[in-house]
Amino acid sequence: MTRQGHWVGVFHRGRECEIDNGLHLHGDRLELHAWANQFAAFAPDVVVDTIAGSAPAARQTLAVFGRLASRVVLLSSMEVYRACGIFHGTEPGELEPGLLRETSPLRRLHGWMEDGYDKLGMERVVAAWPNSAQVTVVRLPPVYGPGDRQHRLYSYWRRMADQRPAMLLPRGWAEWRSSRAFVGNVAEGLALAAVAPRAAGRLYNLADWGDYSEIEWTQLVAQAWGWNGRLLVTTPESTPAHLRVSARTAQAWCADTQRIRQELGYRDQVPVLDAIAATLAWERAHPPEDTEIGAGFDYHAEDEALRRLGWTSMPTRPPRTRQPPQSRHLGSATSRAGARCRPSKPALK
Repeated sequence: MTRQGHWVGVFHRGRECEIDNGLHLHGDRLELHAWANQFAAFAPDVVVDTIAGSAPAARQTLAVFGRLASRVVLLSSMEVYRACGIFHGTEPGELEPGLLRETSPLRRLHGWMEDGYDKLGMERVVAAWPNSAQVTVVRLPPVYGPGDRQHRLYSYWRRMADQRPAMLLPRGWAEWRSSRAFVGNVAEGLALAAVAPRAAGRLYNLADWGDYSEIEWTQLVAQAWGWNGRLLVTTPESTPAHLRVSARTAQAWCADTQRIRQELGYRDQVPVLDAIAATLAWERAHPPEDTEIGAGFDYHAEDEALRRLGWTSMPTRPPRTRQPPQSRHLGSATSRAGARCRPSKPALK
């Protein structure tokens, strides 16, 4: 937004910020009311709240900024869909078929995360707010990229950097399909939602074009890093305990993004291989300290599984490396088993 000439203010609890042409405040979002005078002095036209993760958080944002700004943009998640509840086992019943559109059924039960996180509650507050026509809600899929606190690509990079000859993917998880979004592309979409008057009162899915099964996604990660090992799909009996997935993987998370592409002209700015390469470089430079992530590695158990699958030796040759590929778009291939979705193709200009 700064590149477009907008005067941008940032309120956050971090220590680093690249914004230098607007308001810059360090504080806790739980104390928004304490900063109301500073916000009023800045007089924002639009407010983008990226971490309103619950009904109380949304109420606070709307109470503080509802009268200060002409519009408010709130980030939500695809986790509000019933399909995501089915995947996590919190929603009973049949699978939700096809792509997830903005009008797809929402889950009825509370989410599966702790600490009061519930984007569905946030959206319900927006829907009940008297001035909801001035609010834009943007639903995101799993987001990856530099700065990802969940280190979604770390497990791939770690095994590739450790020169593992093969990676094991449990059957079902290997075929599970999902949309994803690179953080740089999310920023572009949010900027459009913030500055476009047409976005007022609208709800959008925002994701990169196409969807991939987990094995297809792993192949793309391998291609971006230059790893030439093998991917092996394992049966439940041959899958090491630390790699087992209990989710209902036949339920896909594939978003239809036609609305934001057609109404706001959104286009992916960073192609998938470039996005993955940038993320892997960041993962290499910023390994996680989270012990839970470290617990996901048990090479002894994986070696035993490989031997049971017929691997009698563990190759030690280093993976082939190369420069990141030229920018290009990759669509989604059709899965041979499990959940199936078609790609959300970009609209023609």
